[in-house]
Amino acid sequence: MPSAIDLDHAAATPMHPEVATAIAESQGLAHANPSSQHALGRAARRVLEDARERIVSMLGGSGTGLQRDRLVFTSGASEANHLALLGMTAASATVGEVLFSRRDHPSSVNAALVAGRRGWRLQELSLDAAGTAGTAIVACARGDAIGPQIASLTLVCGQTGSIEDLSAIAARPSAAGRYPRLVHIDATQAAGLIAIDFQALPAATLSLAPHKFGGPRGIGGLLIGGGVAIEPVQAGPQEHGLRGGTEAVPLAVGFARAIELAVADREQAAQRVAGLRDRLESRLLAAAHQVGIPAVVIAAAARRCPHISTIAFPGLDRQALAMAADLAGVCLATGTACASGSSEPSPTLVAMGLAPDLVRSAVRLSVGRTTTESDIDLAVERLTPLWHDPKSDPHRQRRFGCDA
Repeated sequence: MPSAIDLDHAAATPMHPEVATAIAESQGLAHANPSSQHALGRAARRVLEDARERIVSMLGGSGTGLQRDRLVFTSGASEANHLALLGMTAASATVGEVLFSRRDHPSSVNAALVAGRRGWRLQELSLDAAGTAGTAIVACARGDAIGPQIASLTLVCGQTGSIEDLSAIAARPSAAGRYPRLVHIDATQAAGLIAIDFQALPAATLSLAPHKFGGPRGIGGLLIGGGVAIEPVQAGPQEHGLRGGTEAVPLAVGFARAIELAVADREQAAQRVAGLRDRLESRLLAAAHQVGIPAVVIAAAARRCPHISTIAFPGLDRQALAMAADLAGVCLATGTACASGSSEPSPTLVAMGLAPDLVRSAVRLSVGRTTTESDIDLAVERLTPLWHDPKSDPHRQRRFGCDA
């Protein structure tokens, strides 16, 4: 087996060495339970709250005043999405409507469906050609709403990398008639490479996880705007009473250090990563076109986050291609990691109204801060033989499940 080239940074990124060091140091300084009242517990609490404040600051939240924003540590972004949507519906005195789209992560979609089973009306937002739902959510605004609206939006689509346009939403009032509209923003794919200013966003809540930008796995966060009512899903005295369980102080420290490092070089990293993505796309498209495969980058004309590219190779099967790539030493994906085991096509691509042959043949490739130009070139070199001229390869139909 050749050494693997990681083109799946959208699923997880390597931990930054400084993050690993910070975690190791905190394990010695703050090993006690931060809920304990003794000296060691108070020391751990100080380290935890310091990490919390640093993260809130990096996200543009307000950490002071009566209406200060709250950060709840969770096990990851999936739990944060779940807490946001179900927590806000549970806190509402009136049953209303939950808006979501198929660009949302499965955890958000599943939370919306749970709310539906609890009596909330569900409104699935349509996606445009760029795979965004912002226009649809604006169209759903009603001055005569008969209940609150809770909307789920994904800032950067984990499938296509397209960035949601929040400008029109931000320009609208936060209430429709006498009922509020509360917006939850999943910023998981965005936080490492796009500036996040929570105070400037039309968001009641925002979720993210540091393993997407060089931080540890097993921790995430939900930033809750000041004054936003939310009920716990997993009750307990910890985390402002919104999540029971002893906090993982070292992971919180790693979270804080990871986001500080990501913010510090974000502009330079975004530019370099975008260049790597463009290099990968242009070389793969050229190699595919050379053998008559009309490969296409999905949402190529959209405003995209620098690290994600979904490319369709009509005539090939996405799952067979991903397996063949793996055997060739290139790690890519057929969709988001939480749904990659499914044999079903990407809900996002289907909702975009793409042709079936594009949906069936689309794979996701994603690069990151640790990716190099030589990684890109070697990956193209390894992938190109996988779709050479089918006339010279009688086994292609069996290998790729296509009609060659």
